Amino acid sequence: MPSIESADTDSVAPEPTQPELSRREQRRAASDPAGHPERRHTKRRRRVIVWSSIAVVVIGLGCAIGWVAFQALQAKSALESAQGSVSKIQTQLASLDTTGLAASAKEFADAAHDARVHTDDPLYGFAEGVPIVGPNLTAVRELSTALDNLGSQALMPVVDFSAGLTPDSIRPSNGKFNTALLTTGDATLASADAAIVAQQAAVASIDTANTVGQIGSAQKLMTSALTKAHDQIGKVRTTLATAENVLGMNGTRHYVLAFLNNAETTALGGGPASLSLLTVDNGAFGITDQGSSQNFPTNDGPVREMDQNLINIFSTGINSTLNWSTARPDFPTAGESIKAWWEKYKSEKVDGVISIDPIALGYILDATGPVTLASGEQITGQNAVPLLLHDIYLRYPESEIQAQTDIFFADAAKSIFSGLTSTSADPQTLLTAVNKAIDTGNIMAWSPVAEEQKLMDGSKLQGVLPTDNSKSTVVGTYFRDVSVSKTDYWLATATDFTTDVCQNPQNPTFTMTATLHSTITPEEAATLAPFVTGAKFKGAKFSTQVFVYGPVGAAVTATSAGDTSVSATVLSSASDLGRPVARFQVDLAPGETNTVTATFQGAAGTYGPPILQSTPMMNPTVATATAAGCK
Repeated sequence: MPSIESADTDSVAPEPTQPELSRREQRRAASDPAGHPERRHTKRRRRVIVWSSIAVVVIGLGCAIGWVAFQALQAKSALESAQGSVSKIQTQLASLDTTGLAASAKEFADAAHDARVHTDDPLYGFAEGVPIVGPNLTAVRELSTALDNLGSQALMPVVDFSAGLTPDSIRPSNGKFNTALLTTGDATLASADAAIVAQQAAVASIDTANTVGQIGSAQKLMTSALTKAHDQIGKVRTTLATAENVLGMNGTRHYVLAFLNNAETTALGGGPASLSLLTVDNGAFGITDQGSSQNFPTNDGPVREMDQNLINIFSTGINSTLNWSTARPDFPTAGESIKAWWEKYKSEKVDGVISIDPIALGYILDATGPVTLASGEQITGQNAVPLLLHDIYLRYPESEIQAQTDIFFADAAKSIFSGLTSTSADPQTLLTAVNKAIDTGNIMAWSPVAEEQKLMDGSKLQGVLPTDNSKSTVVGTYFRDVSVSKTDYWLATATDFTTDVCQNPQNPTFTMTATLHSTITPEEAATLAPFVTGAKFKGAKFSTQVFVYGPVGAAVTATSAGDTSVSATVLSSASDLGRPVARFQVDLAPGETNTVTATFQGAAGTYGPPILQSTPMMNPTVATATAAGCK
């Protein structure tokens, strides 16, 4: 039997032991053998603070990066919006859409300023020092600043000025143009140009070496655009300076106003039977002298030297008779001759020539309303043509017709000019009427000063034929009265044109047939004074020359006259203004009709759409064309 001691020893449970310490507690115990709990709590708080601080910094950095990224994206969006406005501005400038231009310019200025605001930020500026990203941010900020300056210092001042350029503001008042507009406009453009040059330099100096390609491309595009803007402003300022000269702001100017008589036809409309001198001094203008054909003798030799080829085509009358100075379909030629006539027989030096005829006056008077002459008689849009080209010749005895009509035309010219320059008519309606007269060839102008003549480049105001066929293939038919009469009031004309140029540009042919018909009756012809019917034939017949100008570079291949029972003669073929010319003469008794035909062979080349041109007749020429394949 086992002993009690032995049994007790075996049956007593072992004493409980402490659980195994965690590694963290073991480390803590090792570091704090004395077992101070306060020290352990302090260290724990420090660690929390450190990690919290790191978290705050990380979060702050994230917010800062996000904010900078947001600002950069907003700036990018604003710059893209500004770029879109530039395209609209260019289109509106080309079309002179001032209303649309103002809106687009404001869009540009607002977008550029918005971009500048987004890049003008402390955090954005701080981020510019960050490698890789920083140079891109800097370049965007500098581009934004330049665009904002451009909008506020250049674009908006010009737009604000142009908003005041209304038809009312440019309309003459009390015999004077608003010359202050030109002065203010030039100063505005000069200031804008200085801003453009400064921003161009600023953009060119932007360092894009370490930026993304898009920023470098934007810099190049902007530099190019500013260069073009600078060049364009330079051209506009040159134009303004030229306009200042034209308006006598740098010295008095004298212009001859030639009133063409369509009842006595020449290529450009009619002979300049009445001339007036328009004097312009610092924008103030008025008629200071006048003259009629009686003041310019026809027996005093040529008024100026002229190429013999022109004399061969148009005879010596082209430079020895005032009324035939408009015989060539080229107004610069006429302008030089009219200038020479005035300077030879009058005292003033001529600075330019402007022509206008009763047809143009009719268009303009439709817009302005009637003009009252010194006699109390009114000229209106409806009676201008019949009164000035027909009725006036029936008012006086035969012996007084020339003298009295000269007085009437002088009074009419001065009264009409005064009425037109003081009218209260709607400016846009008046401008539309003037443009119509220019498009139909009833108003033309010429200047001996190259810079001033250049102002009319591309406009029908120049009264010139195109020098090539690339944009349009012009074929012209022109008439000249050689009866020394006023009977083209009764002349009806028509042209019929055929060509295969659009189907066969390498070997095209062009055929023009002109029809002339006298609408006067034998009875009426017999009652008119020889001053009207022409002393040469006294109403028995009326003689008209026809000049058909073919395309540039072509050659005359055939000419013919129509009805052999009616007098029509092929005079010759020639060349003028780089074009072939077929010449005819048609003599018509009252009521007769005849035709003449010219065919041209064109050289291989580029041909624009066919355009028919003719003398601005009192009875408009009826034109028909057959051009297969042409638009």
